Amino acid sequence: MKAFELFKRNPPEYEEAADWFSKAITIAEAHESLVPQRIALYNNRSACRERFGALELSLEDCAVVLAANKTHAKVRRRRARIFEKLGRHADALVEICADLLIQREDFKRSLQQGRTPEQPAPAENVEAVMRAVGKQRADEIIAERKRLGTKFKLPSPNTITQLLMTYVKYSERKSQAEAINVVDLENQVNSIEDDNVVLETLVQMVTVYTYTKRYQEAQAAVERALTLLQKIEASSSSHVSSKCLAEIWRYVGLFRHLTHELSESDEAYRRSLELETDSLLRAETRVKLAGVLVDSGEADKAEAELVQALKEDPESSDVYMHRAQLHVIRRDLQSAQADLEKCIKAAPDHVLARLRLATVLIHNQVDSMEIEEHMLACEKLAPDMSEVYQVKGEIALANNEIETAIQHFDKAIALDSTNPVPLYNKGMALIQLPDGGRDPQRTKDLFEAALKVDPTCMVALMRLSELKLQLAATFDQARDVVDMLDRATVHCRDNDELLELSTVRAMAIAQLEAAQNVGLTSFQM
Repeated sequence: MKAFELFKRNPPEYEEAADWFSKAITIAEAHESLVPQRIALYNNRSACRERFGALELSLEDCAVVLAANKTHAKVRRRRARIFEKLGRHADALVEICADLLIQREDFKRSLQQGRTPEQPAPAENVEAVMRAVGKQRADEIIAERKRLGTKFKLPSPNTITQLLMTYVKYSERKSQAEAINVVDLENQVNSIEDDNVVLETLVQMVTVYTYTKRYQEAQAAVERALTLLQKIEASSSSHVSSKCLAEIWRYVGLFRHLTHELSESDEAYRRSLELETDSLLRAETRVKLAGVLVDSGEADKAEAELVQALKEDPESSDVYMHRAQLHVIRRDLQSAQADLEKCIKAAPDHVLARLRLATVLIHNQVDSMEIEEHMLACEKLAPDMSEVYQVKGEIALANNEIETAIQHFDKAIALDSTNPVPLYNKGMALIQLPDGGRDPQRTKDLFEAALKVDPTCMVALMRLSELKLQLAATFDQARDVVDMLDRATVHCRDNDELLELSTVRAMAIAQLEAAQNVGLTSFQM
């Protein structure tokens, strides 16, 4: 046949071959006896049209083939390639999933027939396509949030506590706050007439509420203090000390950061710096400002603030602690290790720094004895701290000591029921048990427990969604997973987590649509 000859020439003449296939299609459509050949002719013309760049026309031919045969694997793969070239990544992902489903169905049939088939394999570009779909949606969500000026609620108490614990003064401030009767402060605020004195008392209340984990009340007190400050400034009767004003703006910066109002947080910290004279507090304020800059995607500016903070306080363990986290984000674990070691040298009792160093040392493949030394120090310094046993479990899991890891996670859970991480980690440990010991339902329950404790625990939510998709038997169950992922975007404030969440959602939607497109009657992946 002339069309095949042109297709196979060296060099091939795809456009002319497509014309000849068109002529053959016209003849086939005019003769009932040639009906079986029509689909093959459309498929061949589609292949030619793809080769010479007539992509939309090629897609039209693909549609004809799939209308007659939903499980035509070559056409599914061709559509995936074309959609990717056209920038239609979501459509490409559906076709990639459809191709994989067709392979799996063929694999099952071959096994039933006693043959030894090749294992199903996804397209090599599946990760890139999936990421492209996820990034597009994440970018759309971020743009919409900026347009609407979206505000978040406070994160979970555990998340806030973990942030505060990164600062070396946390334990001291916590002890001082626990020794103050906040009711007395509240009574003073309600009985004192001098607004300046009330403002200073409100700042004390914020400190007590913050370091006794009454974060909602602390946030309310910050707003009350800010409103009163504006009133005092408008009346020109202010005699509030610069120290108090600096502290107010530092708390405004903290709580604006927690609600992800990053520009307002940035401004508040800078106003605090204009007022603060204590070099140690100035360094701490710069470290907090650096955290806002990191979350704003301005890592270089954050690093510059940390450098300036070291000039304010050369012995600041806070700087080393937070610069280490910046190194982790940049995947520079050697530098992270060096800064954490400096942090511990400056503050040997800094438990969280030792725990983070232990996890970094695992990744840097440092001798286990050094890791064990830090963990023993942590147990001695904080024997009732959930995070200590959480990290011990993570170390055991990294060494493939699964049962030991589970025991540590259980202890971490028992010590602090508000900590979602050991619940999630235990679920991940159960997944790694040998086949006979795995319990998907128990794993699912643990991920759900982590989310009940902290709805913003995105890692638990993403693993839960993947597990639910694996267990889904009906299309409705699969749609429920997509709905769950949609709801989760409301809580997700970290851009990297939002990207991963959007990517998991993209794959779930593609799998669901692909299963329906190839004619499956259930959602058994």
